[in-house]
Amino acid sequence: MVASVTPEYLLEGAAYALEQSGLLLRDANVLYRNGSYASAMVLALFAQEELGRWDMLRDLWRKVLNGERLTIKEIQDLCGDHVRRQRAGMMSATTRADRGSVLGRLLMTPFSSGGWRKARKQIEKLTRLKWKRTPDDRHQRRMSALYVDAVAPDRWNRPINEISAMEARDYLQDASNDYSLQRDRYINPQIYKPDDPDFYSALEQWTDRPTLPRPERP
Repeated sequence: MVASVTPEYLLEGAAYALEQSGLLLRDANVLYRNGSYASAMVLALFAQEELGRWDMLRDLWRKVLNGERLTIKEIQDLCGDHVRRQRAGMMSATTRADRGSVLGRLLMTPFSSGGWRKARKQIEKLTRLKWKRTPDDRHQRRMSALYVDAVAPDRWNRPINEISAMEARDYLQDASNDYSLQRDRYINPQIYKPDDPDFYSALEQWTDRPTLPRPERP
């Protein structure tokens, strides 16, 4: 008979995933400051995946706490997909736009104008599309930032030329923002207990849980 895991085991795993997210972001910022933008972005996106693992393991913790049986192999299968982890790790959506772009013009629409209501609907539509597409887009950008690959008869994907400082900074900023919010919940479980009493009570009782790295900004 294959042994099943305990809620305590999953609580540990969730904490270790959040810890790893912070460590990856710390190292990503070191790479960014040294001009290694592609590698910094890769680590930032892996950090985002570890945020997803933190969230997924919390969900599995609740299921096991409620009596569901779960094995190591099932955990590995459930958490093994990059895009799935990116989706779970997308804690927020940041919209950036140049003033001259379609989105930029929408954002600049005066609140008092007759076009504001229409602009708001278009912004909401773009935001929903972003939530849908971002996990897969992030996975594809991580691949572009990590591997040399043949993309056309006259062109190779070369990570050192593929990722700009601005793009790397944006990915680092997004991951750092999401990590900061989850880190605050982790280190202050008593504040967030009303949101999820069982989980934050269990976290609060684990007095020697790992100390998480402080968030850094690129």
